[in-house]
Amino acid sequence: MESGKTAAAPAAVESGFLSDYAKLAPSEQFPDLRFYRDESHRTGYRRILFRPVEVWRGADKLLTDVPEEDLQFLADSFYQAVRGRLAGSFEIVDAPGKGVLEIQLALTLVTDPSSSVDFYSTAIPAKDVTPRSGALSPATRAFVRACALEAEMSEQDGSKPQGKKHRAPRTVRAAIYDVRRGDQSPKGNVATWEDVRGVFDRWAGVLDERLTALRDGTFKPRLTTKAQRQ
Repeated sequence: MESGKTAAAPAAVESGFLSDYAKLAPSEQFPDLRFYRDESHRTGYRRILFRPVEVWRGADKLLTDVPEEDLQFLADSFYQAVRGRLAGSFEIVDAPGKGVLEIQLALTLVTDPSSSVDFYSTAIPAKDVTPRSGALSPATRAFVRACALEAEMSEQDGSKPQGKKHRAPRTVRAAIYDVRRGDQSPKGNVATWEDVRGVFDRWAGVLDERLTALRDGTFKPRLTTKAQRQ
């Protein structure tokens, strides 16, 4: 292997981050992007609970060279980019409840869910993240290009939790599992920390634009499935 290069990262599989992968269907636009949208719910939200961003690294030996500080930085900077953008359009709250959209995001690269997984999560309250510059390490570059973007948006249904240690029941409003790689993915060819920041800013902008359109009653789906057209 040439100096400065690393083996391609393995393909991601369902990590277990989402509540229910069975609900997902491949989009007609991007078959490697599967999603679920609650078509029965047409009302937008004005209040958002943005959960800490998580980064999951599986136990595959090809991933062990990814520096832990890079994985933590990915979690922190992704959180900062999205929360900062949403705060300009919505009320950001710190507790779930009826009428509050709860958003959870993760970057996952798990190849065997039965094996151990390393978890990295944004600490709350989030610290300021000094932007990084320059090239990614070969291992970090491979991780970012290959990892899945997972997102779940939910709302408490108003009923009480069953016991003190349990969360109140939630209704999933939307979920995404995106394993696109290469030219199909916005992050497919990232090489620098500036590229990573650009991807996070782009995702933040898309999420803000879609949620704003839903709130304002102008939402038009960009992702469709065959079932939705039948």
